[in-house]
Amino acid sequence: MKNMIALLFVLAPMTSYAITWKVVGSCSETPLYQGTATVDLKKSVGDNTIQIFDANNVNYMGVAEGISSVNDSPVGLDAVEVVSDTLMRAYGWCYSVNGEIPLAMPHKVKFNSQNDELIWFHAYSTNDKNQWVDMCVPGLNIKPEMFCKK
Repeated sequence: MKNMIALLFVLAPMTSYAITWKVVGSCSETPLYQGTATVDLKKSVGDNTIQIFDANNVNYMGVAEGISSVNDSPVGLDAVEVVSDTLMRAYGWCYSVNGEIPLAMPHKVKFNSQNDELIWFHAYSTNDKNQWVDMCVPGLNIKPEMFCKK
C-alpha cells in the first residue's frame, strides 16, 4: 500500500508555483529571454523584474521604476523615429502582466500569484502633430526598420 501511495505522488502532475516571464523585441516573436521564476508577492513587479533579470544574466539597463534598454537597445533621441514632419514614434520597453498593460509604472504594481505571466516588450508611442495618440504599441506590429535591418 505504501508503494502505491508513493507511486501516485510520483505520477501525479506536479504543480509549478512560479511566474512565467519573457522579453520580446521588435523584430521577432521569438523571445530574447524567457523562463520561470518564483517571485516575492510582497515586492513590486519592478523589484521582481530586476531580481529575475540579474539571476538570468539579461543584458539590460534599468531600475524597479522601469527598463530603459535590453541588449543595448537605443535610448533617448536614438530611440526616436521621425516618420514625417508631424509624426514620430518614441521607442522603449513596456510590460504586461497576464496580458494586461498596467497604467502604473512597474514599481507600483504587484503580482497576484505565482501563476502570473510577465512580458517585457519593445514598444512605441506615437506623437502626431504634438499629441500623443497611443502608448505601448508592440514594435512587432510594424517591425521598425531602424531596429530590424534586413
